Amino acid sequence: MDDSTGHYLNAIGLVPLLTKEDEVRLAQTIERGREAQARLDAGESSPRLHTQVREAAKAKDRFIRANLRLVVSVAKKYPLPTGMELLDLVQEGNLGLDRAVEKFDWRKGFKFSTYATFWIRQSIGRALDQKANLIRLPGERAASLRAAVRQATGGGEELDSEHALLHRLTSLTSLNTTVGDDNSSELMDLQPDTGAGPEDLAMAADQTAMLVGLLEALDDRSRFAVEMRYGLIDGQKHSYREIGEALDLTSEAVRRIIGRSLDSVRARAELLDIDAA
Repeated sequence: MDDSTGHYLNAIGLVPLLTKEDEVRLAQTIERGREAQARLDAGESSPRLHTQVREAAKAKDRFIRANLRLVVSVAKKYPLPTGMELLDLVQEGNLGLDRAVEKFDWRKGFKFSTYATFWIRQSIGRALDQKANLIRLPGERAASLRAAVRQATGGGEELDSEHALLHRLTSLTSLNTTVGDDNSSELMDLQPDTGAGPEDLAMAADQTAMLVGLLEALDDRSRFAVEMRYGLIDGQKHSYREIGEALDLTSEAVRRIIGRSLDSVRARAELLDIDAA
């Protein structure tokens, strides 16, 4: 456990838990604040309504902070995917907790933790589907896979063939993983090199030199305008307005200058039998 996780667990452990009576009282306060906000949005205004909205915000904060340990206990039951930490799952679970507090109906009489666990699991599950998997699975298949992995992890069982295949397809694999019969190679060695090769670099250098030669025929202002327009100075393309501000010209004047300059460059390229398209 890293320091940030330890500090977080220590901090939430200091918050007192709620009794069932506390849960009902806070839920009622939140409900009154929601109704007061609706009346304010409808145009009604009174100090009492504003007070109820503020009290509801405090009650919601108290409700959430008292149940942060529940989120941690749920998050710990999920295997951590590569690249994710426990606090990542906890953060997603906290979003589900927030939703549960908003929708909790104190009149039904059941315990809040039972109701909130559903929303926490749903929020964590969706985050795992969206952020942790290389392949996006349909919601039902993803939920089935998560349940199978939890069961296998908790009971020491193996996944059935279908879930094992889905788990393998949706899991990250390190490029340092050894492959081959003798494990003498790494997966990284099998990846294609998409970078520019020596031939590509040489051709690019020739084209750059050729372009510089063509632009040298332009006057300084025209050359500056063309280079700014096509990002040849700082690697960033600039608008006619930006170039005009630099040259103290209107955007239309810059557009005409660049148009004439390009015509001149193309004509010069044709004379030299160069493709300047």
